[in-house]
Amino acid sequence: MESNYNLTYVKIDKDTVDIAFDIQKSIWPKDLDYNDLYDKAINTLDDNCFFLVYDKEKLIGITGVDVFREYPDTIWLDWFAILPQFRKRGYGEKVLLDTINYCRHLGRFKSFRVETTYYENRPALFLYDKVMHYKEYYTIEDTSDNKMKTLIYTYVLNGTLELWNNKYLGLREYYDNL
Repeated sequence: MESNYNLTYVKIDKDTVDIAFDIQKSIWPKDLDYNDLYDKAINTLDDNCFFLVYDKEKLIGITGVDVFREYPDTIWLDWFAILPQFRKRGYGEKVLLDTINYCRHLGRFKSFRVETTYYENRPALFLYDKVMHYKEYYTIEDTSDNKMKTLIYTYVLNGTLELWNNKYLGLREYYDNL
């Protein structure tokens, strides 16, 4: 992946998957998915991959993309994070924009989307609000007693904005199986 900001992106492989997993453990200790990282490390698809992000020699974070095969016009941000000691320096916006640019250059997707949970004053949401074109509440998997508190952000890559409109993603099942 190329950078507009002099960052270096190294696609994870079998030799570096543990580095990505260490980041995942430190940032999402209750949401670990080594199998997903390993699958990304061994596949050769450009729409289901993961990158370690460096500024010169310093590892500053991770970013990745994935697709739901049921929705071939959309590519999704996956496991995006800046390490805590590098936050509030502008890296998040640069990495997000580089990831969007990577997806645009793939040339086969209309939309780049982010699925994320929300809570008041969550820093990532300020970034998504700034960069992404549109935000929707995802409620199709909510029940009367259990709200997922999920947002879908969309960035238009090619064409015009098409809303997500609560298409089913199977998130509850995914999170219940972690």
